[in-house]
Amino acid sequence: MASNSPIFIALCLAIVVLELNTWTCKEVLGEEAIKKSCKPWETFGCISPTPGCGENKCGEAKRPNICAESCGIGCWCRGSLYRRKRDNKCVPIHECPL
Repeated sequence: MASNSPIFIALCLAIVVLELNTWTCKEVLGEEAIKKSCKPWETFGCISPTPGCGENKCGEAKRPNICAESCGIGCWCRGSLYRRKRDNKCVPIHECPL
């Protein structure tokens, strides 16, 4: 089969379309699995991974930073809760270790 025949070109295009659909489905299914793994005190979303931006963490002072426009998809502490390192739970600030 010649590489410039219409059938060959159609087959190549079909393969590309199938690959793109598979990649998109894997991406969506991956996000769905992450979303289902979020605890009740967490919310699923996309926040800046820059230190001092995004999620509050116990022992880290909040400081104004220039936050990256890129984001990390995952489960993040809701509202004013802080991520505690020892058990990875979201807790009010008074439950953070000193």
